[in-house]
Amino acid sequence: MTASTKQITEAALKLPGHDRLQVATAIWKSFGASEDSVADLDALARSHELETGKVAPKTQAEVFKKARAVLK
Repeated sequence: MTASTKQITEAALKLPGHDRLQVATAIWKSFGASEDSVADLDALARSHELETGKVAPKTQAEVFKKARAVLK
């Protein structure tokens, strides 16, 4: 790894999670990634948020209740 690559990597890793995801997505897309694989990055980020307790999971009942309210 070159010195500049190392600096960029270290700086990117210091970013908040959402910003790191945006950087990772931009890099991934630069390799010609499909929208499905980009969605996988979003799913990984969401999984990490759940595992670390940053967000609380919702039950199916909660999700459908909210969806029905929005569709009324």
